[in-house]
Amino acid sequence: MEHLLAFIDAQDTGMCFSGKGWKTNAETLAGFGVHKRLESTHIQDAPSFCEAHADYIFCHITYDVKNQLEALTSRNEDHVGFPLFDFLIPQIVVEVQPEEVHLLYHDEEHSQIEVRAIFEKIVSFQADTKQERKQGLAFRRIDQERYLSDIRTLKQDIQRGNLYQGNYCQEFLWENVVLDPARFYQYGFDRMPNPFSVFYRTGQHALMSFSPERFLRFEDDTVTSQPMKGTSPRHADPIVDEVNRKALETSEKDRRENVMIVDLVRNDLSHFAIPGSVHVPELYTIETYPKVHQMHSTVTAQIRPNVHPIHVLLKAFPMGSMTGAPKISAMQILDRLEHSRRGMYSGTIGFFTPEGNGDFSVVIRSLVYNASTGYLSCHAGGGVTDLSDPQAEYEESLVKARPIFDLVDEHFAKNSSELPLADEAAAP
Repeated sequence: MEHLLAFIDAQDTGMCFSGKGWKTNAETLAGFGVHKRLESTHIQDAPSFCEAHADYIFCHITYDVKNQLEALTSRNEDHVGFPLFDFLIPQIVVEVQPEEVHLLYHDEEHSQIEVRAIFEKIVSFQADTKQERKQGLAFRRIDQERYLSDIRTLKQDIQRGNLYQGNYCQEFLWENVVLDPARFYQYGFDRMPNPFSVFYRTGQHALMSFSPERFLRFEDDTVTSQPMKGTSPRHADPIVDEVNRKALETSEKDRRENVMIVDLVRNDLSHFAIPGSVHVPELYTIETYPKVHQMHSTVTAQIRPNVHPIHVLLKAFPMGSMTGAPKISAMQILDRLEHSRRGMYSGTIGFFTPEGNGDFSVVIRSLVYNASTGYLSCHAGGGVTDLSDPQAEYEESLVKARPIFDLVDEHFAKNSSELPLADEAAAP
C-alpha cells in the first residue's frame, strides 16, 4: 500500500480506504483524478449528481455543511480550509485484492495501454524525499479551566431543558509543520489500523483518518448506522484493561448517552424508511481497539423504493453521535461554546458504488493538514449529559486524543511520556 499512498499523495485529488470496516469488494479501495465532479457550492445539488451517475462516487462532507442543511451558522474561524464538500467520480479506481489488483477506468479517457502504464508507475512509484519538520509541542486551543467552564455551562443548558445531550469538542494544533501526509498515514495505520481509516488528498489539504466509527452503510435497500458513545482507555495490564472495559459496559452515564443518540438515529432514518422497518439489533456493544474500548449500537432500516441513499445521508447529517439531542438545539449551543470550527472533524467521508451501495465514516481520531500554511490539527471531544463530571469529560477527551499525539511525536522521532500539550490563551 505504501506505493499506492505515495502515488495518491502526488496527485491533486485522491482517496484510499484501507480499514477493514469498509464494505467494499476489495481489501483496499482507492481512486484518483477527476472524471466528473459536482460543480456547485450548494449541498442540495448533490442528490441530482449522485442520481445521474451509476459509477463510483467518492465524497466528503464537512461538519459545516450543517449551515446549508439547517438555519445554522458557524462563528469560529476555519484554520484549515478544507473544501466544504466534494462529490467526484475518479478517473481511475483501484481495487486491491489479496492476490490481484484491478484498475477501473473510463474508455473515453484512457486506453488499456495507458492504464497498464499507470499501474506500472504506481507499483514503482517513489515519492520525493521530504525533510519533515515539527516545531515544539501541540497547542490546546483553550486551557483546561476554560474547557471545564464550558462543560459546566453546557450542563446548565441541559438542566434548563435546552437539550438532553451535547457533544463538546476542542482542538489541538501544531503550526509551521512540514509533513509527508502519505508517509504519516502509513505510519499511523500500521500502529492503529482502525476499521474506517482513510487517506485523502485534495489540493493542498490532506486528511489522515483512523476512525473506528461508521456513519452509514447502504447495501441494497438496507441502511445501517453504528453510533459510538462511551470510551475508556486500554491498559497494558490485562486485568486492569478488563476492569476498564467492564466499567464502560456498565456505566449508567455512557448507556444513557448512547441510547439518546440511538433514538436520534432512529428518528433520522425513519424519514426515508419503510414504516415499521427501523430496528436496533445491537445496543451497548463494547468494541476493543488498539488504544481504547468503545461502546456502540447498531440501527438498521429498509429504505423506501426509488429513494437514493444520498437523500438518507443528508437527512441524517451531521451524525447524532457528534452533535447531541435534540440535534438542532445541540448544534446551536455547541457553536456558541466551542472555540474552533470543526471542518472535516465530525464530517463524513466515503463512497457510493456503481450499484448504488455505499459506506461512510464519522471523521474522528483524525488529523487534517494544510500544506500551504503548515497547519496540522486534530479535535477530540465527548458527549455531555446531566450525569457528566466536567473533569472526567476533560480526561476522556485526552484519552481520545492521546493516540494521535503519540503518532505525531513518534513519527517526528520526539518521544515523550507526557501529553505533548502547551496551553494557549483561552479564547474570550
